[in-house]
Amino acid sequence: MFWHRRRGLKWLILYVLSKGTMTGAQIMDEIERTSYGMWRPSPGSVYPALDALESEGLIRISKVDGWKKYYELTEEGRKAIGVMSEEDKVKEAIEQLEFSARYIVENLEKLNDEDKRKVKNILDELSKVMR
Repeated sequence: MFWHRRRGLKWLILYVLSKGTMTGAQIMDEIERTSYGMWRPSPGSVYPALDALESEGLIRISKVDGWKKYYELTEEGRKAIGVMSEEDKVKEAIEQLEFSARYIVENLEKLNDEDKRKVKNILDELSKVMR
């Protein structure tokens, strides 16, 4: 799912919230973890997406603790995640792969030998199945 597009970010937030109730900061942390540290959405993109998802009835604020708001999926939000077609899921995965590949290429000099081996193994595996 990717992720760096507004529509993709909303789907990603729904996916992340399917794991449980989270604050906006926890959602950003989880997205960063899910993308293996390659992307951390800014508060300026996450909070408007959360507001939109809440307006659409897909998420709700389940708890307020001081200045922290905890978000959770509504029943409609749970349904929306299941509604995504397999074709759309594949397209999102390809977008993620493209984004990740570009990030790796731009940061190749920062990879250690183990990470370079991992990238090579992934490329070899993709090469085999794409023949």
